[in-house]
Amino acid sequence: MSGSNRQRQHYRQRAGGASKTAWMLKDAGELIQMLTSTSLEPDSTAVSSELVFETLCSYNWQDDGTAILVPGGPPRWEPPPLPVTLSPDSGLNCKNQGISRVPKYPFEPAFQAMSIMNPNLQLDGVDIIANRNSLRKLFDFVAGKRQEPFCMGLCMVKNTLFISRKEKTARMMIHGYANSGYGHNFEEAFSTPEPGLAGSGSHHRVIRYDLGHLNCVVRFEVDAYHTDSDDTAQHLVDDLTTTISQLTVNELPMSSTTQPSTNVIQRGTFIQASKLAEMKVRKAERINDAMPQLWFGRTPYLLVGKHVEGVVHSTTCSHVERQFEAWETNNQGNLRKLVTLLAELKLMVRGVEGRAAVLVCAEKGAPLQILRTKNKTDVLPRKIVENHWSREGDGD
Repeated sequence: MSGSNRQRQHYRQRAGGASKTAWMLKDAGELIQMLTSTSLEPDSTAVSSELVFETLCSYNWQDDGTAILVPGGPPRWEPPPLPVTLSPDSGLNCKNQGISRVPKYPFEPAFQAMSIMNPNLQLDGVDIIANRNSLRKLFDFVAGKRQEPFCMGLCMVKNTLFISRKEKTARMMIHGYANSGYGHNFEEAFSTPEPGLAGSGSHHRVIRYDLGHLNCVVRFEVDAYHTDSDDTAQHLVDDLTTTISQLTVNELPMSSTTQPSTNVIQRGTFIQASKLAEMKVRKAERINDAMPQLWFGRTPYLLVGKHVEGVVHSTTCSHVERQFEAWETNNQGNLRKLVTLLAELKLMVRGVEGRAAVLVCAEKGAPLQILRTKNKTDVLPRKIVENHWSREGDGD
């Protein structure tokens, strides 16, 4: 047996035998290819956030999980008088709400929102559709970082590669002990929902931009929005902002799709992308740690609460969009390697029977395994595919 084959067998046996990662191979078949971070060469096209990005849609999940609110809206940053004592996060936290509430089609809620806010959008030119979380994991992989095991679903729709987040369970219990963190309670204590949105949870955005030569659609969660007197100095350009930022829900067109699996309620007011923010509670401000999350979501503000044992004693607001250029310059090699990886994944999956596969990183420092899937499942209902891709596209 060659060294390469022994390595492949090692990682398959380790993943299959470890209770924490065995679920990743449940629907996995024959190994297609293994990739290491050192085997990937940087793409020749520069990666920059200076190019125009477009907001395709936005929505909130209702707290009871029965519907999405479109366009929804993030809560407003509204810090209370300090100091504030936070309790450790505890209880049930939905790790991937799309999977939890619409098991068959995790991306379907986003497309139901899109059918209202952008009903005539054609996606034939899109190379990749993914969650920001997936792009961050793949970026950390190409950068050689040792991270926890992860699994993703890969599926072609026409000429577009969907990268779906996969978890062992859709919900994760966070126990109330000292190491569980304070993030969720910090968000609740330091932000206020907009009128009509108090009964809704996370706010999601779907944006479109070029990552090198790849056109990408990225979905991500937004913690809050922040109004700053310096908003007029924004560099991020959002095409949709100029057309719907002032529209109330009653002015948005109705969805033209058939009865969706996700119930849709038109409620909320679109918030400009130039005001969006991530919220973090930390013992010290570490902007660089949050930069990949902010950069991949084109999120201009970082709001940090500094705490000692859960007591928030100060807050900072950083207009981090100004630091995007420096960050991407410092990380240009790894960003270009990410483009190479995404392009290779798309090419691989296009050539696989069924045009679907499973991506697995079985342990810290392990290579990526791309495996055939035993049970292909569609990522979107056929009606949605027909609405947003042409019939002449590659594949079904």
